[in-house]
Amino acid sequence: MRVAGRVTAVSMADSKTGTDPEIVPIEGTLLRIVVVFRIIGAAWLLFLAVAVLMTEEPRIDPAVRLGLVVSVMAVAVVGAAVTSILARRNPVVLCQPWFQAIDVLASIWVAVTPSLVRSDGFFAGGYPISSAFLIATTRGMGATLVVAVVIAASSVAGVRYASARAAEVVFINLLAPLVVAWGFGTIREHDRQRREAEDALAEERAKRARADERAEMAAHLHDSVLQTLALIQRRVPENRDVVVLARRQERALRAWLNGGSPLGADNLLTSALARVADQIESEHDVLVELSVAGDTTLDDRLEGVVLAAREAIGNAARFSGADRVYVLAEVDAERIRVVVRDRGRGFDPEAIPEGRRGVRESIVGRMERLGGKATIHSQPGRGTEVDLMVER
Repeated sequence: MRVAGRVTAVSMADSKTGTDPEIVPIEGTLLRIVVVFRIIGAAWLLFLAVAVLMTEEPRIDPAVRLGLVVSVMAVAVVGAAVTSILARRNPVVLCQPWFQAIDVLASIWVAVTPSLVRSDGFFAGGYPISSAFLIATTRGMGATLVVAVVIAASSVAGVRYASARAAEVVFINLLAPLVVAWGFGTIREHDRQRREAEDALAEERAKRARADERAEMAAHLHDSVLQTLALIQRRVPENRDVVVLARRQERALRAWLNGGSPLGADNLLTSALARVADQIESEHDVLVELSVAGDTTLDDRLEGVVLAAREAIGNAARFSGADRVYVLAEVDAERIRVVVRDRGRGFDPEAIPEGRRGVRESIVGRMERLGGKATIHSQPGRGTEVDLMVER
């Protein structure tokens, strides 16, 4: 239960689970309706009770009769005052089972008092039904039906000396709370839908603001930081450590701009390829140019594709003699493709000895086991291209 400052609204408590209510603005409005009805009912009860005392001949001891009528008047006044004050200062109390139980007992006492004083006048008025309305506001249809039946039965007992009105009393005390419960439930549901729509709109606006902020940051980084890193790589090619560091930072920034983790720590295909590129650059005197189009989450098959790509990149770094290796990753709805290309010395794929398992098993064989395909294009002096493809 959340209470902040001066609470002016409460939500319907869960009648099945007994969970504490949350504070929702619409509940304050519904509760104020019930309080106003209770105040009007109490005022009408006072008028009828005074009329009974002044016009009817007592059928029981006058002192007892006066005490009972005054007691029911006091219950109505106190009940109306307490609910009105609580609705303004601490409406959460009105949702508590203990308070509602006391409130229902007080309404039962008001309903049966005419029978106790043997009055032909039905002076309970509309006060007892306000307890059923309070239940309708906070507990829902099932609890409302139970309380309405109890109030209706008590009211019938209260008008037994005016039996002609019994059917009318039952109809009003039983039907009215159910109609109120249905009406309040409909209002509450519409308010919930409105709040959900407002929350969705606010979330969409926040996402749009974050996207605009990211786009602005991306433009700034592209115009300044990324160009500076690219310039460092071109101006100081003899300093491999500086070039590798600049390349790594450029790759991390581009990954962040594309919505991924700047450290490559997420479970995405392109992040895994970025980590492979960093490892190859750290182990060999070669730069790895990584370009990506689309992305997807890693699974067992894609981890195998990454391992095959790592073998291809490592082979290019160790044997091609080129100072750069180019890696292109393409992800679409139908397939995933990773192409590793170098402009090195090349080789004849058909002339690979049987004992050399790097290409045959770690690349071609692995892709076949994954249900994909590895195609190697290479000629001596013309460079090498390894094309890895697997269906989604």
